[in-house]
Amino acid sequence: MKNKMLFKYASMILLVSVLTTSCKKAAEMASNNGETFNAAITKKKIQAIQAIEIPQALANGTFYIMNKTSSKVIDVPGGQNGNNTSVWQWGGTGGTNQQWKLTALTGGYYSIIGVESNRALTAADNTDGGNIQINDYNGANNQQWQFVALGSNYYRIVNRASGKALDLWGSSLEDGGDINQYASHSGENQQWVLVKTKYNGQVGWTWTSTNGVPADVITRITNAMNDACARYNAGADWDARTLNVSYNTGVPTAEANVNGSISFGANTSYQNVRTAMHEMGHCYGVGQTGGWYNLTNGGTYSGTNGIATIRALETPTSNINAGGGHFWPYGLNYDSEWSETGAFRHVKVVRAMDLDGVY
Repeated sequence: MKNKMLFKYASMILLVSVLTTSCKKAAEMASNNGETFNAAITKKKIQAIQAIEIPQALANGTFYIMNKTSSKVIDVPGGQNGNNTSVWQWGGTGGTNQQWKLTALTGGYYSIIGVESNRALTAADNTDGGNIQINDYNGANNQQWQFVALGSNYYRIVNRASGKALDLWGSSLEDGGDINQYASHSGENQQWVLVKTKYNGQVGWTWTSTNGVPADVITRITNAMNDACARYNAGADWDARTLNVSYNTGVPTAEANVNGSISFGANTSYQNVRTAMHEMGHCYGVGQTGGWYNLTNGGTYSGTNGIATIRALETPTSNINAGGGHFWPYGLNYDSEWSETGAFRHVKVVRAMDLDGVY
């Protein structure tokens, strides 16, 4: 669970409460004075949001709610879906604990309901620093939110009961950064964007030929490619493209190139979605183009969107390593790298590289 601000607990003495409030105010002022807090990192992340996670206009629907400062999203800590569970920020994982359903209410307000928990985003009280948590929805004012438009589809999200805005404490760039409420101000740590939970990419695939290919191989590769394309298309708005897939017993594992050709070998342990997604990365220039090698000279990826994306997903100092025509983390180079989060982030990183000119 998160460490919440000390003055929230009634058992704490008044002096501690006053000191804690003062520290918060100082931190807020420091983080918003001229927007100097990690300004270069923040600027790159904002650019990445606008390029990869296109901010959406306010509407009924299901979204990730992403902070402008950190490019991380509002998250219910994994598996903790009970009443009074505090929310925090976390790098995107694709999980339903990061997805929120917005429904318009009367008076221009919205309810914000967690997809996984089916509980409402709730202001615990009316104070600066007041906790933001999830609770069963009852329609009370502390579960109603106004989205104040700030331009370019950024919003300040203000609670109806308290009149205070959702606030990323201290402009944190870290996973687990505290989200509470605070009096409205112009800082980017109170600015949020709505991000699609599913894009509409148009990458597809076809067999070059299935003549002589064993039926079980056709089934495995077909399932792998269908799954891989679905994940790529859900993760980004790829332009229409058809990849050409073949079976070649002379290929030890699998291989691909930037012209869109993918070949699977006879080793059945590579006829899976992890391999298919990895090879699709090569089709989008990973290890294949002059753009890739220009941006990976020295073993660390240097493209602006790629750097911004990995630092939004992980930490403010994370980098993408590169070598041998591959990248990590999230390159899906080995089965040990596979996870739902890894697959989700793989698509985001490859898309960022695409926008950097790798493909």
